[in-house]
Amino acid sequence: MQKIFIQPPHDDSLTSQLVCLYNSFKGLPFNEPRNFDISSISWFYPLLVLPISAHVNCFASQFIKNENNPNHSYLNAISFPQGVDTVSVFQQQIQAHKNFIPISTLKKDKGADRERLESLFSQMVYKILGSISGAQNAVHYPITEIVTNIFDHSQQDQGFIFGQFYPKKNYLDICIVDCGRGLSKAYADEKNLKLSDVDSIIEVLKGHSTKPSVERGYGVRTSKRVICECLGGEFILLSGSAAFIATGKKEKVVDLPEFYWQGVVVAYRIPKPVGAMDISQYLE
Repeated sequence: MQKIFIQPPHDDSLTSQLVCLYNSFKGLPFNEPRNFDISSISWFYPLLVLPISAHVNCFASQFIKNENNPNHSYLNAISFPQGVDTVSVFQQQIQAHKNFIPISTLKKDKGADRERLESLFSQMVYKILGSISGAQNAVHYPITEIVTNIFDHSQQDQGFIFGQFYPKKNYLDICIVDCGRGLSKAYADEKNLKLSDVDSIIEVLKGHSTKPSVERGYGVRTSKRVICECLGGEFILLSGSAAFIATGKKEKVVDLPEFYWQGVVVAYRIPKPVGAMDISQYLE
């Protein structure tokens, strides 16, 4: 099992976290177990910690942490790497650690319990962000749409979600991950379209569904608009060897050579709302 040294991001931006993730996974077959050495990391971000957690769960990877680093107690608080998959354990965790939303493992066969867990996750986000008019809809919409995509498109029986609020910086980071077939293979399997990873992301952002009987699929596209335009946030979509990055008014799709993520990673950052909002104008 190859040891992978995870280096800390240069700063706390989503782009720097993406670069760190890229450097950690590049040049190696995706589905082989790895031994992630996270001992040099003193501050953990959802876009870095959740993909590692997913890889540990899906491919029997291992990890090394620094037991003498007091910041590493945070990993236990967020239930890294296994996550929680029941409502009762989730509730116990949030009562013990009121400032953390634990990693949640959403399982297809859990049915109503999974939906309840997803709802509790959203409720914790509402509590953290405060009772601003329209904020609940704005926060709930992308979580629901992106999680639904896991079970509609990935052909996986589980997905992962994790969020962290930074009170001193007044923003919330959320990451949602699956280790399924990814966008390019979904288009190939369902619509017989041979698309590169870059083109697959472009198609998704145009609102073109991967489902064979559906012309339009606005979930990801609309979620991005709600996050970036309504909430004033940032958004990253990663699949295969490509990523879409939206920061401020700048948007780009980038190729990631020597890198491959089997499935989809979505990460976004939203500032704490300060005024009423209405997502209806962003829905398609």
